[in-house]
This record gives sequence, structure tokens and C-alpha cells, in this order.
Amino acid sequence: MKHPIHRHGVNAHRDTTRGFALPTLMVMLALASIATLLALRNLWVNDQLLNAEADQLRTQHKAEAVLPVALADILGPAANNNGEASPNLRHSVGNTTQTHAFFPASMSEYELLRQRLSTNPSQCSAGICAPNTLDAKVTKASYWKAQTAAAMPVSASDTPYGDNTAWYWVEVFPQYITNTANTSPTAPFIYRITTLANGVMPGSTTVLQAIWVRNTPTSITGQWRSWHVLHD
Repeated sequence: MKHPIHRHGVNAHRDTTRGFALPTLMVMLALASIATLLALRNLWVNDQLLNAEADQLRTQHKAEAVLPVALADILGPAANNNGEASPNLRHSVGNTTQTHAFFPASMSEYELLRQRLSTNPSQCSAGICAPNTLDAKVTKASYWKAQTAAAMPVSASDTPYGDNTAWYWVEVFPQYITNTANTSPTAPFIYRITTLANGVMPGSTTVLQAIWVRNTPTSITGQWRSWHVLHD
């Protein structure tokens, strides 16, 4: 006598297996999606870091490129090379009615420059400075970032990044000779050059500071004595 085969137990087992398979598949898909999102986020973060580093390097190179521009300004001729006799005011004292800043060639001109700049809080005008003292704040990048109004802007012809992206200041200090008997009215000056350049990304700014000294009081050659990036 054959007994009937009960199939409801087999069908129930199959239904239970199918019931576990679907949630498992959904969990695996969710984990795979999370892993993909994390990988994409890491790629985005790395891309942003690389872009920021590249922009900072470009900004530093831009600031370095301003140094020879400032040096050419210091060494510029006393007359424009345009066939006219009009003086270059950056290398000419001018008359008593003029108040522009200029690069002094003697101690008497240096004293006149200090007198003209004494009314400016920063002792600077058009990128030429004659500070009365050695102030520690001038070694901070934030100080120069707030002084662009008294800086010399670098024109688009001197930088491929366009106008209003780089500036410089030249602080003039007399180089006094220890032996007063040998002191000359044309004693050489020490020039501390500070350059500031803005990058493409917001907040990307580099401030460089270097010191340049002539070989002789009237020499157009000299030596760089220091070079460093300013921070706060």
C-alpha cells in the first residue's frame, strides 16, 4: 500500500530559502554602493588636494618671478627710454612741490624720502618704503596682505596671470659703515624686497621676502643675502 507523498514541507523549505536570498542580495548591493561612494569620495578628496598643492606651487613661482621685476625697478635708469627727456619719477627727487616716493641715491635723498613717507602709516608709497625701525610685524605674511594699497602692482606684461594678482614692496635701509671717518654720503643701501602673489584658488597666497645689496654704491650688480617664505 502506497502512502501519499506530502510535498508541503519541501515547498515551505524552498519558500524560506527564497525569502533569505532577497534580503541578502539587497544588503550586498547596498554595501557595494557604499564602497563605490567611498572610493569616489577618496578620489575627489585626492584631486582637490593635488589641485591645491599645484596652485600653491604656481603661486610661489609667481611670487619668485616678481623678485627680478622689483630689482629692475630698483636699478631703473633716471630717464625713460622713450626718446624724451621726461624723468622717471621713481629715480628722481623732483622739486619741492612734489611728494612722490623714489629710490634714493644718497643719504640726503634718503632723509627726504623718509620725510615724504612719514605721513603714511606703513611708511610706504607705490611700493617704496623707508621704515624708521625694524618692526617684527613685517615678517608676518598677514601684515603685507593688508598693505596692497601701498604696494607696486605688477602689470600684466610682467606676469602671465593678469593684473591685480601680484605686488611688491622695496624697503630701503642705509648700510652704515662702522668707521665713521670713511662714511660716504653715497653709502650703499640695503633693499629688502617683499613680493605677494595670489593663486587661482581662494586663499591661495604666497608672500616672499628677500634682501639684495649692491656690490658698490653705484653698481648695477649685487648679491642676494636671504630668501624665505613668510607665514603667520
